[in-house]
Amino acid sequence: MSPVDGSPDVAGRRMRLVALCRALPEAEAESAGTQHLSFKVRKRIFAYYTCDHHGDGRIAFWCKAPPGEQGRLVGEDPERYFVPPYVGPRGWVGLRLDTRRVDWRAVKDLAFAAYFLTAPDSLRRRIERETTARRSSRSARRGKP
Repeated sequence: MSPVDGSPDVAGRRMRLVALCRALPEAEAESAGTQHLSFKVRKRIFAYYTCDHHGDGRIAFWCKAPPGEQGRLVGEDPERYFVPPYVGPRGWVGLRLDTRRVDWRAVKDLAFAAYFLTAPDSLRRRIERETTARRSSRSARRGKP
C-alpha cells in the first residue's frame, strides 16, 4: 500500500501538522484544493501540506526556508527533504511526511522558521518578547540570574 492510499497514519500526521502550525500566533490553515492545505499568517502563506501533488506520490510539508537551508537539508538527506515544484526556486524546502518515522522536531523547527520569515514585524517582536520572558522565567526558577 502506498502512503497516499492511507499508510502510514496520513490523517493523524495531517492533524498533528495543522495543530503545530495553528499554535503559532495568528496562523491559519485553509483548504488549498481537494487534498492540500495552506498555512497563512495575516493572509501571507508560509507553508503547505500536500498530498500526492500532481501525482508525485508524496505526502509532504512545503515551507519557506532561510537562505541556504534548502540546499543543506536536501544535500544531507535527499530521502526526506526535496525541492518542491513552483516554490523551490524561491528557496522553499519540502519535507516528506509519508516516511516510516517523521522527525516532528524538524517539522516544528521548519514551521517556526517559515512563519518567522513571513510574519509581520509586530508579530515577530511579540514572539521574541514571549521567548525572552519564558527563558527569564525558567532561569529564575532554576535560581540563575
